[in-house]
Amino acid sequence: MHRAIAAYQDTMEGLADLVAGMALDYASLQRPLKRCDLARCGGNCCYDGAYLGEEEADVIRELVRTSRADFKRFGLDLPGQTVVFGSWQDSISGPKTATRPSSLRQRIADYPPHFADTTCVFLLDDARCGLQLLAQERSLPPWFYKPVTCWMHPLTIESSSGNRALLTLHDEESDPQRFEGYEGFVSRTHCGRTCAGGLPAYRLLREELDFLGGLAGRDLVREIETVVADAGAG
Repeated sequence: MHRAIAAYQDTMEGLADLVAGMALDYASLQRPLKRCDLARCGGNCCYDGAYLGEEEADVIRELVRTSRADFKRFGLDLPGQTVVFGSWQDSISGPKTATRPSSLRQRIADYPPHFADTTCVFLLDDARCGLQLLAQERSLPPWFYKPVTCWMHPLTIESSSGNRALLTLHDEESDPQRFEGYEGFVSRTHCGRTCAGGLPAYRLLREELDFLGGLAGRDLVREIETVVADAGAG
């Protein structure tokens, strides 16, 4: 069903089930954002790699095995192990993309001081994603090989047993990855920061929302626009 749009069939089918019944956090999805400029941000949302589902981990390992020469051609000298086990703040653990040392802190203005000076091994020097570039070169959808959390960023689907899933956009106050000595993640990346004068998130992230909603036959942007219009009329 989803083979044509992503390499992760089971993952996408599970995501489609979540999307079919999820609620929308309308207020958060109106927060103003600006699309990041890769030359300015350096892809800092990729600094720690990406945590992966088991299917994503398996597909990426096999992709590297069969396509290492292609990544090399892009300028990526990938390590022998591109998927490693990670654990962070006792809040998440499991397979993730490996990282390598970087110079983002020296090159990028207002680089979050609590972000490590590392990058995902698939991040190119020009801040593009090697997984996305490979898909585009093969005339596949751009996010075909990209992990779900990567192409969805800064959006989040929160779900817990017994509760309805919720699509939200965490801000500086609600960022769930705020700990002592660590001032959050999604709200601190260039593309997740509140930007006065920016576009409402649901407009700026229309491509992501259209793709996400399409998995379950929902027009998420229209749903949000309807609620926003009704609120304005009231």
